[in-house]
Amino acid sequence: MNKQLTNRTFPSFEHIPVYERFQWLNHPRVVDILSRFLRPPRRGRKGYDKVLMFRWLMYKQLMGCSYRDLESMTGIDHTTFIKFRKRLMEKVWFPHIFQRLTSTIAKHLPVITAILDSSFVETYSRHDEEGSEYSGYKEKNGFKLHQMIDYDTRLPILQTSTGGARADVILGQALIDRAPPHWKVKGLAADKGYDSEHFVHKIKMKWKKALIAIPTRRIPSRNTERSRQRRGLERTHNPQLYKKRTGIERYFSRKKRVFRLGEEKTRHLKNFRAHCYLTSLMEILEWASKSPLLHALFSRLHEQCLTS
Repeated sequence: MNKQLTNRTFPSFEHIPVYERFQWLNHPRVVDILSRFLRPPRRGRKGYDKVLMFRWLMYKQLMGCSYRDLESMTGIDHTTFIKFRKRLMEKVWFPHIFQRLTSTIAKHLPVITAILDSSFVETYSRHDEEGSEYSGYKEKNGFKLHQMIDYDTRLPILQTSTGGARADVILGQALIDRAPPHWKVKGLAADKGYDSEHFVHKIKMKWKKALIAIPTRRIPSRNTERSRQRRGLERTHNPQLYKKRTGIERYFSRKKRVFRLGEEKTRHLKNFRAHCYLTSLMEILEWASKSPLLHALFSRLHEQCLTS
């Protein structure tokens, strides 16, 4: 009986019932892009359509429902969704696909105005969890998402996740080290948490023409105007670039409010990392459904995906 229910219900839900603002889940471009990275095995049992399974996982994230809710809607046992997600995590699928998509986006953007910041997320249990750290500033246990976005598209291009007590400037340097020097970065903005002469110099060495908008802090031991001027030699005073720093605050707000980052019941650092990548992939796919240019760029990956 359950098998008959599954076979009857699952195909009828290829069009996922969502609100109008989430209809991008059903867009042909989204399905096509995912099909390049979620192919059925060449041998053996094919199983359920992996693209459709992943779209249901995105639905779960957007709607804040449970795996049992997915079972009641699709007729697929809830453990099947759990095992599918675990297999993706074991194969390091989330960071791999994120890197493939973001590198394609960044490579073809005419210019990049990078905004760098981090966002603290409290643990779901509100207690210490595996990989979490206590933040004295927030007075909470949690994790941090360190992210670089492009201001014009509001798309993530680099990210990493850590415990909640890690210094922003240290993780900022790690992100800059991972960024290719051929990116057309014309400007980079960040807050005072990234105020470091070494960090600013590292950015200048990678992107020589980039304007850097990072305000200098008042340091009691070096609280002189001459010292501040020396530390700000490689930085710009362009007010327009400084104003763009607030763009990433709105970005993080939407990430938590719309894509529900931080509201997942399954936590610990490894799960938090997977959720961060999932929400970033959802942002990229949402944008792809509205941008024919982005879909054309991803089409160039088709042969690479088939041979990988």
